[in-house]
Amino acid sequence: MAKLTFCAVSDIHERLDWLRPLAGVLAAADWVLLLGDLTQFGHAPQARVVLDAFRAINPNVLAVPGNLDHPDVLQRLEDEGVSLHGRHRRLGDVGLAGVGASGPTPFGTPFELPDASIGELLAGSLDAIAGARHRIVVSHAPPKNTAVDKVRLGMHVGSAAVRRLAEAHSPDLLLCGHIHEAAGEDRLGATRVINPGPFVHGGHVWVEAGDDGLSARLIFPARRSGV
Repeated sequence: MAKLTFCAVSDIHERLDWLRPLAGVLAAADWVLLLGDLTQFGHAPQARVVLDAFRAINPNVLAVPGNLDHPDVLQRLEDEGVSLHGRHRRLGDVGLAGVGASGPTPFGTPFELPDASIGELLAGSLDAIAGARHRIVVSHAPPKNTAVDKVRLGMHVGSAAVRRLAEAHSPDLLLCGHIHEAAGEDRLGATRVINPGPFVHGGHVWVEAGDDGLSARLIFPARRSGV
């Protein structure tokens, strides 16, 4: 198969500071993946601005909504044909399975779902890509009790359902966001789990899938430049 490349970013919150510095990277990818929280408590018009900004650089964008995106953001993603929330996409030998929103939080954010509902949405998508050579989960919520779901107070606040499904299906890669301070990597069995952190810091994941397997690299350009 021809190599497919992806660039994944999360928690944009309408902050596009790194869009120009990363324009070359975004343009070089076959697909750009937005892992949720496109807006800062925003609605469809704000999400459209963010989508259009990324699509001006790379027209091939797929996304899930985050918990800070109002539900009409999901409708916008659906209308634009870019939603992975409770959906799957086959791109050659790569299967993508997605779910957005988050579980209940103490803050009553706009798009929260019971964890069981998040599990149901993701389970159907994972079943649909079971035969794909390379499988990637795109989830706003990180899997529970990992290095990428721990808040500053020490609590693990990720999704138990996302973790259970990752352990049951063993996708190659699970991309997530939501917990800004938990940017980094972990592993659940055969599944590599990566949270690039909020886009305002420039964190992104570069993924390559081809005949020699699937690789993923977490990059923090802000740290390299001393920002």
